[in-house]
Amino acid sequence: MITDFPSRPLPLPDAAETDAELAAFGGGPMIPKDLRRSVFPVITKEDVFNLMLSQRSDPRRVVADFAEEYRRYVGASYALPTASGTSSLHLALVGAGVEPGDEVIVPAFTFIATAQAVVAAHAIPVFVDIDPLTYCMDPQAAAAAITPRTRAIMPVHVHGLPADVPRLRALADRHGIAFVEDASHAHSASVDGRIAGSFGDAAGQSLMADKNFPLGGEGGIAFFKEAESYERASDYLRHHGIDYGMSWVSAAFGSSQLERLPYYDEVRARNAALIAESLEGTGLFAPPHVPDGHVHAYNMYRVSLRPQEIGLEDLPVWAVKEAVHELLVAEGVPAREWQNTPIPCHLPFRHRAGFGNGYPFTLNPEAVRDHRPEDFPVTLGMLESTLVLCRELRSPVEYERALRYADAFHKVARRPDAIRKLVSEGDYRRPQEKAARLG
Repeated sequence: MITDFPSRPLPLPDAAETDAELAAFGGGPMIPKDLRRSVFPVITKEDVFNLMLSQRSDPRRVVADFAEEYRRYVGASYALPTASGTSSLHLALVGAGVEPGDEVIVPAFTFIATAQAVVAAHAIPVFVDIDPLTYCMDPQAAAAAITPRTRAIMPVHVHGLPADVPRLRALADRHGIAFVEDASHAHSASVDGRIAGSFGDAAGQSLMADKNFPLGGEGGIAFFKEAESYERASDYLRHHGIDYGMSWVSAAFGSSQLERLPYYDEVRARNAALIAESLEGTGLFAPPHVPDGHVHAYNMYRVSLRPQEIGLEDLPVWAVKEAVHELLVAEGVPAREWQNTPIPCHLPFRHRAGFGNGYPFTLNPEAVRDHRPEDFPVTLGMLESTLVLCRELRSPVEYERALRYADAFHKVARRPDAIRKLVSEGDYRRPQEKAARLG
């Protein structure tokens, strides 16, 4: 039988390993190759029993019960379960009153589905730069992008850190436009005790199997503040004959997973705090910035590089990042880029074929821009100087694994000579000079 159960436990960290030769240069890795895989989601007997019992119920009732339970957890007024995160964002925009040809302001740094959902609503995505500390939408950049045809702003709680909700909400109210959240990374994330998904006029959220709150396969949910918005989204589905319905299998699995979500959240927060404390002592690495009052959900954990702190200020930061990436992966730390160019520079927004013949972009040509990566300097700087852990802080990531990740960062930071050697010998390129990638 093929099993996900580990073959043996990870050994506890040993200080001598941190001082040993780097794995990329022939030393032993911090995490052996046969122990690098982590498994998520956790599937228990409760999940299996719930799925079996749900077979005896009306599938629509299974989905409706799950949506109501999760709506109460989030604190939203209305919820519409969907088949995917992208479809939830589409319905959130429609429910918020976005119509063909309208402009929707979105960040240049996000997953491509944020902007694709705007096009699905037959509207025009208008891209703006991000805040240099949080990597979420910059409220000042959003304010500068508002025109008479702007119908909504859609910030992304990127990586699980809520955007600057007070300033963005005030901006939307001041201009009489909708505030729509992309909360796809932000399960249980909060600002001053309120959970992401309940801040805006509407919100969309992915619940796919690799999110912090996973359903069985694909899934999503749209939240609405007012009954009018909920009814508008529901009517849209009926009028157009679109099947965005959530699978009862996904809903049944989600119901039992929801009971464990607070446990998952606590484990991630613990692991994130452990690694943050360790990174502060490396010099080279810095943990994510979390503003006061914000609770970060850590769907991803973005680490910043500070080459100047270890005598590498003469090297391009993007080259240092590439070398560090190589060294960390060799140690068994699954670091990655997660995006390498601003979203408006991806092919769908460069070619703008849309639904054919350029629709819906042809509805509002004045909102359309031919963007270069350099148009978004903060996004570009972030992509050149950061790396990401994507799923490596979640339950059931073991405590000793988190400790070994932390030690691996120390091991690499202690070897500026190795980083310099790789940069001098490597054929590294800036992120935006490579083929654009998603994730």
